[in-house]
Amino acid sequence: MARAKPVEVGNVCPMVSATKLLGSVWSIVIISYLVEGPKGFNELLKAVPGLNSKTLSRTLKSLQKKGLVERKIVSLQPFSVAYSLTPMAMELAPILEQLRQWGIKWTMQKPRDTS
Repeated sequence: MARAKPVEVGNVCPMVSATKLLGSVWSIVIISYLVEGPKGFNELLKAVPGLNSKTLSRTLKSLQKKGLVERKIVSLQPFSVAYSLTPMAMELAPILEQLRQWGIKWTMQKPRDTS
């Protein structure tokens, strides 16, 4: 099967632009957890395996700057915030579900003999 070539707009490849916007693996993972609905910082920290608080904080700030995540103060006493996806990030939901399904199929099974 022939591989589809990314369509270039001017001299810019949309795949390069999209991956630069998303930034990192952690960005994609955090967005995939927020597709389920708004979550607090500690809730995300507990939900995402292997993620530490420094990386979570840095990634959430980056996603906010890029317009993919919104931060809302829920209460002042005790202080609580919730992070949610913007409409732009919500458009990634079907793509992330397909990536999740692909991961289940190809990475969560017993290793296959490739010889």
